[in-house]
Amino acid sequence: MQNQERSYNTAQIVLHWAIAALIIFNYFVSDGMGRAFRQHLDDSNTGYNLVASLHVYVGLAVIALVVLRIIVRLMSKKTKTASASLLDRVSRIVHEFLYLLMFLVPVFGATAWYIGIHIMGDVHEIAMNIMMSMVLLHAAAALFHQYVLKDGTLLKMLGQK
Repeated sequence: MQNQERSYNTAQIVLHWAIAALIIFNYFVSDGMGRAFRQHLDDSNTGYNLVASLHVYVGLAVIALVVLRIIVRLMSKKTKTASASLLDRVSRIVHEFLYLLMFLVPVFGATAWYIGIHIMGDVHEIAMNIMMSMVLLHAAAALFHQYVLKDGTLLKMLGQK
């Protein structure tokens, strides 16, 4: 794998960790969202849950931050090298798929919540589980870079290199 000495600017680092924290938060507070969603569709206030509302608003924040992150990433893009290894290409595909899921998962949830398309709640849940699998793969790759390749990629994303 080519070492392109990639560095991340402050905006990229802050957006990366803010989005990660919000996604992880929403993943762990999602218990009970199915019930809250059904009550929301029934227009019932009997089961009003502050955590459910927070889950929805955090999801909307993730959409906005992901759009901002994509803009920052495009503006920070370095020139591509002509001879990228297979591992580089796989990494790029996984990153692009992860960006797509970070955007679409909350969009699916918002579509279910605000437009009332029930099936989108199921799509949201399935896509979230796929995204969390991709997040684990991403974290494993970061650890691989740090401890096997020893290229400092993880330290760069922590703002230390």
